Formats: sequence, structure tokens, C-alpha cells
Amino acid sequence: MPPSPTRHRHQTIPSPLVQTVASLCRPPPTAKPSSFYDIPQTPICLRAEQIIKEEIPDWAANHCFRTYAFGLAIANYAGLDTEQAKVQFGFDKELHFLTCALHEWGMSEEGIKQSKLSLELWGAIRAREWILEQKGSMSETTTTKPLGEWADLAAEAIARHTIEFRGFSKTVNLQTALLTLGSGQDLMGLSSAFVHADDIKFICEKWPRIGYVDGLRDLTKEEVARKPGCLFEGCWGDFDPGMYHVSCFKGLQGSLTKNSSPRL
Repeated sequence: MPPSPTRHRHQTIPSPLVQTVASLCRPPPTAKPSSFYDIPQTPICLRAEQIIKEEIPDWAANHCFRTYAFGLAIANYAGLDTEQAKVQFGFDKELHFLTCALHEWGMSEEGIKQSKLSLELWGAIRAREWILEQKGSMSETTTTKPLGEWADLAAEAIARHTIEFRGFSKTVNLQTALLTLGSGQDLMGLSSAFVHADDIKFICEKWPRIGYVDGLRDLTKEEVARKPGCLFEGCWGDFDPGMYHVSCFKGLQGSLTKNSSPRL
């Protein structure tokens, strides 16, 4: 068996993550053109977009896509998407989208009702499996993508993003940082200082919130009831009821509809 390729050792991001970005003392963020937030039009990203829409409630899928967009904006603000930073930290837009798009797969019926794993862990395992499964269906022009490494990095980020939300580790890799920052922004507006107000509005209009906080509250109650000691049990009080009163999302929250309600 040939030896495994040596991975480039990328720099990590210190925790707590929001304070680390704030400490950069960058100029205020500027509004981005709408195309900045486009989903990468590659086969694997388009497949990920489609499958997550099929697997989880609409409000949760839209949260995944907003997390991607907020993560992009924060990376740009912090200078983590430059060519130099790509070498230092390993930023990759496709990997970032895959990680964010799949990060709530544990909110599927199978993840909630048919497993005793915390939804983050179930989702991390399923996302890793799915990314690796794509290797067999990739065309010759796309087989150079490091899917094995992407699968590991995505799974790591998904498994850890709720504990890193609370600053569990001293440092994290870039993709874990961006998933944590992006999802924390979408839930509690924690990184609003790093994203222009026009962009926040655009992102929430492109992927509407459609009662996200109500859906999350209902789903989390079921997760905690079914899985005593799960990861959500320890952090739920950190954002409920505060998630209902995030100023940057005022007038944008919407409400659950028949199509956006949990399919559980």
C-alpha cells in the first residue's frame, strides 16, 4: 500500500473565536455584491445543497446556507480568504460550503429519532460518509479534490461546533472556526460587527429564516428528551430565550409554516 500523502500543517485560530476576530481591529465591514454569496457551482456542492434540502426541515436547511454566507463574510472581514491566508490557514470555499451545508444533518428524522448519538455527532459521521461516497461518482476532471481530507475536516467541524460556540478548546482549525462563527452569527448575532448590515438583510432574504428559532426550540426539546446528557442539553440555556431578541434579525425571523415545520 502506498504511503498516505503528507498533509500541509495549517495554522489554527485561537479561542474565544469572536474575541480573536475582534482583536484584529479591522476597518468596518463593507457591503458585498450578491454574487459574493453564491453557492459554488460544482457537482459536489450542488449535490450537497439538494440532499440537505431533502433530509432536514426547510428552516434548518436555510440555517445551513446562511451559516455558509455568514462564515464567508467573517472570513473576508478577518482576511482569512486571501491567497496568503489560504496557504497559512487552508481556506477553501467548496470545503466551507460542504461543511456548512451538511452541518445540521443530525436534525433529520434518523438523526433525532433513530440514534442515541448527539445530533452533532450523528451529523458529523453522516456528512463524512457522504463526502467519501462522492469519490466514486466524481468525473475525471474533479478527482483531484482531496475528498478524504475534506471529509475529515468537515466531520471535525460539525462534531465540535456547538462546544466551540462556548470556547471549549484553546485553538481550532479554520473550518471549525468558520462553522462556529457562522452558525453563532445566525443564531445569536454574535459576529454582527464583522458583517455589514445590508449583507445580514440580504442573506436572510436569500435564505429566509421562516421561524428558525421556533423550529430550533421544538427540535431541541425533542433531542434533549430523547437523549439525556446530549451535547445540546448543556448549552441550550445559552441561547434560549435570547435567540428571540437578536437586534440584527428584527423583522426577519418569520414564522413556521407547514412546509418549514420539522418533518419528525
